[in-house]
Amino acid sequence: MMCGLTGIAWGACQRSRTEREDLLDRFTRLLLFSEHRGPYATGAAWVKSDGTYRLEKAPLPARQFVQTAGYADALNTVSDDVTLIMGHTRWPTRGSIHIPTNNHPLWAAPILLCHNGVVAEVQRHFRRLQLLRTAEVDSELLLRLAQRHAGADGLDVPAFLTDLEPLDGRISLALAATTRPEELILLKGNMPLEIRMQAERQVLCYASEARILDIALAGDAGWQPLTLARGKGLIVNTQAWTLQRVPFVFQGLQTDAGQGYTGASTRKAGV
Repeated sequence: MMCGLTGIAWGACQRSRTEREDLLDRFTRLLLFSEHRGPYATGAAWVKSDGTYRLEKAPLPARQFVQTAGYADALNTVSDDVTLIMGHTRWPTRGSIHIPTNNHPLWAAPILLCHNGVVAEVQRHFRRLQLLRTAEVDSELLLRLAQRHAGADGLDVPAFLTDLEPLDGRISLALAATTRPEELILLKGNMPLEIRMQAERQVLCYASEARILDIALAGDAGWQPLTLARGKGLIVNTQAWTLQRVPFVFQGLQTDAGQGYTGASTRKAGV
């Protein structure tokens, strides 16, 4: 068992207080039902359309984390201009849970990143690329690679995916750049990642297991599975409400899907 990725992205439209509270309740349920994947630390972050963000995390299981004052306050500050909220439940393979920089979501301006998996030979890659290292977790390598290709216009996705190619290990990711706050990037490598969407409401949810989504979204009709194959990424633009699929490869991915980033078509979500 490894960590749990989970989150919700929604389109730029007015929502009633009741609908917003329901989505936040669903997010809390996603965290709680992901606890078995990582009961040692939990975190959550939201991003607003102006690029501001809020990050809360603690070395606590989800059932305790969601009872903290920090988490409650973070949810209370979610408004219509929040574009996405991402969560993580951690099962540590490297790095103390009592050092905040080891717990997810990881942050290095302007990138927020959640990783499920492990990366091999991280020290060699940090030296090879002369990347800053401030945490103990191997996931920081992915964070720094994203930061390396992030700027005022967000993340250069093709360049980031190219940097993933030499890496060995196990990877699925959720990440966002606060300089392009309308965009959520999901990468499904050789670790699980499942997605559900309500196209008419412009809402997308993801988690590491289908059953987590099924339980957390129960009682709310209209959620449809959105299939993402191994070695595929999904770029969700919450402002235009479009989805863009991108292939990627890395050494740890044993699949015939794609030969690196070659571009992809953009389509209206739900079409």
